[in-house]
Amino acid sequence: MLGFLGSIVAANFKRLHSPFKLSYAVTYRCNLKCHMCHIWNKTDHDNELSAADIGRFLSKQDRLYWFGITGGECFLREDLPEVVEAVLGNLQDLEVLHIATNGTLPDKIERLMKDVRKRHPKVKFVFNISIDGPSQLHDKIRGIEGVWAKALTSYKMLKEMPLVKAQFGFTLSHGNIGQFENTFLALKDEYPPLRLDDMTVNIFQRSSFYYDNQRMPALDPELLVKEIRKIIGMDKEGLSLNNLLRRKYLLFYLDYLKTKKSPLKCQAFSATCFLDPYGNLWPCAVYKRKLLNIRETDMGLKEIWKMNEAKQIAQECSSNKCPGCWSPCDANNAIAGSLLPALFKG
Repeated sequence: MLGFLGSIVAANFKRLHSPFKLSYAVTYRCNLKCHMCHIWNKTDHDNELSAADIGRFLSKQDRLYWFGITGGECFLREDLPEVVEAVLGNLQDLEVLHIATNGTLPDKIERLMKDVRKRHPKVKFVFNISIDGPSQLHDKIRGIEGVWAKALTSYKMLKEMPLVKAQFGFTLSHGNIGQFENTFLALKDEYPPLRLDDMTVNIFQRSSFYYDNQRMPALDPELLVKEIRKIIGMDKEGLSLNNLLRRKYLLFYLDYLKTKKSPLKCQAFSATCFLDPYGNLWPCAVYKRKLLNIRETDMGLKEIWKMNEAKQIAQECSSNKCPGCWSPCDANNAIAGSLLPALFKG
């Protein structure tokens, strides 16, 4: 933990010698048809990194504190247990394994956790389960009936597991703007212990190579500001890390709406990076600026980080010479890397 906290503090003053976080999309396959994301339209699924590929790559990395697994829907990978073992078996200093899922495959989630706990009983997990509204609205946005109930089943199951923090991830999009409070109350009806601390908030983002939704229109700024202020106003639970990050993210989003640039120094390729299913290494899931493919190099992340082009991409991101975004995937890292201005906001 001290090493992780030290990296966060160091990121406030300099570009790190090696990232503290890597996000890895294990697949672009998806079993839903979400309106705001077109990942499910992707058809190239034959060239995904194998568990052995990711294991070889991570075996060259001496330190990584936060590892994120996402998709598509990551539990569609039949070898996901092997992928997770490749991560945990090579990253001895890992503090948290973060998994983003739509929660529609609770049996696979349960099997994975039982399998992992046999060999790694002390690993901390964070699960983020996507939710877009009350039952009928969620299913409509996701394009499949019955998936709200499955997501709730997965959440309840994970809440009973030790060393697991389970959260619902709500993405404000064209189909549900104005529905956050109703969503929270609907979930609380089904799970009375639910608190605002159990909810994360994202705002619809466009990406030409990840979501493939670049042609979708932006959200109505007036409606968005109204909903952001309403969500902030609901936060009366007191201090928690998740509540703090959500509040700061939303407050800074009001600034982002005016400039369309990151309101804090972006940490992409300074402290974090994104790996796609095929082995391409990107600064994040928005900036289409590939550095290399990990299959084509013998270097580990620490060596890759020293490349001149990697430093150049980091400079582009930190100085807003990229498309500019404010998504929690990178916004929370930016908040951690600019603690003083972030803490005095709001």
